[in-house]
Amino acid sequence: MINQEEFNNIFERELNRRERQVLLDFLAGKRDSEIQKKLEVTSCATVRKHLSKAARQFQINPNGFSYRDKLVEIFHKYKPDLICSNLLQKYCLLKSPSQLRYPEGPERADSSFYVRLIPTEDICFDEIKKPGALVRIRSPKEMGKTSLLNQIIDQAKKYNYYPVYLDVSQIETERLMRGPREFLRGFYAYAVEELQQANIPALKEWHKDTPIMLSCTSQFQTLLRKLDAVLVLVLDGVDKVFKHQEIYQDFFPMLRNWHERANTSETWEKLRLIVAYSTEDYGELDLNQSPFNVGLPIQLDELTKEQLNNLAFIYGVDKEVIPPLMSLVGGHPYLVRLALYHLARRDITIEQLLQYAPSGAIIYNQHLHRYLDILKQNKELEAVFKQIVCSPTPVKLERKTKQVYQLDSMGLIKQEYDQKQSCVVVKPRCNLYRLYFCDRLS
Repeated sequence: MINQEEFNNIFERELNRRERQVLLDFLAGKRDSEIQKKLEVTSCATVRKHLSKAARQFQINPNGFSYRDKLVEIFHKYKPDLICSNLLQKYCLLKSPSQLRYPEGPERADSSFYVRLIPTEDICFDEIKKPGALVRIRSPKEMGKTSLLNQIIDQAKKYNYYPVYLDVSQIETERLMRGPREFLRGFYAYAVEELQQANIPALKEWHKDTPIMLSCTSQFQTLLRKLDAVLVLVLDGVDKVFKHQEIYQDFFPMLRNWHERANTSETWEKLRLIVAYSTEDYGELDLNQSPFNVGLPIQLDELTKEQLNNLAFIYGVDKEVIPPLMSLVGGHPYLVRLALYHLARRDITIEQLLQYAPSGAIIYNQHLHRYLDILKQNKELEAVFKQIVCSPTPVKLERKTKQVYQLDSMGLIKQEYDQKQSCVVVKPRCNLYRLYFCDRLS
């Protein structure tokens, strides 16, 4: 299967004018006879010839009767707005309101509601093919990190790699409090359990006098030697470890050491590290010993208008709702998906959403109240956020404070550094947050 870049190149450059027109007419639902008449040719065979040539360009076998549905499938993946609803219904690609899943949590790799992040995905896919690669994925909460990780894991499987996914944020605080030795032993045991491959070494007893990082490194080195392919170790939600110095002061330098060993060791070349987190507030972490200033950095941004148009199409919602929706919530993936879900089910209209959502009514009630409770429990955080949401212009700060880091990791603000004025400029992530929180914070 081709990727997005290859698709764009073929669609925009490789197809000749007539092939492109026939393909677009086909995707618009026109019958061969209608296209034949438009082309002013004597036979429908000419139409089929142009379609099969277009299919070949997209690396689809034009023989047999299935190439047309494969054309629809590939355009549904990369350019869904060109396909008419009749073709979507014919090939069972159009979701009815009763088939819609409530948009919470990450999207599976094969989900039709996943929005392709181009070129970010392809950059990550290419990176994990490199020996000893380390990819750092950062974004605020609910911006699609785990959905992207699911895509990377799925691609790793296509490369015949061994992916291991660990959501660190789900580890009980009590277990973290027991110290680094138990944490690292559990870390290794989980990796072995996830691999479920023959000849994986059992956990050895770690001698109490041996440094725990050396013991864990030795175990993983033995594991890598036993594996017959690349190990892709995906660590999600590592923010939780930032709060436990006794853990991160050993764990993160160890990960960095593994990454650096790939420069001189064929064994460690087989390891690929993917680290995902929500904040840049690393506490007392020594960046010279951590993985947070090495490897490939990936910053997830909000969805673009084109991406949201495609998502609206998949939900069966008129794309005319996108501009007013973006005026309220920007390109925030979760907030947009939640709106499109309810619009598709006809629970609300876009006019009702714009009128009532800023008051905390209807669909965003739970989302907004959750953040309000967090802010009310932290007066310093509340005070800083009130200053930001109630200011008519972006707020300029001399430096990033702990509260700014927290608000950014929660996804409540946008921030950028103004080099000319040597200050941090912050503003609410979207107009919904400005309208809702300004009157509710003390």
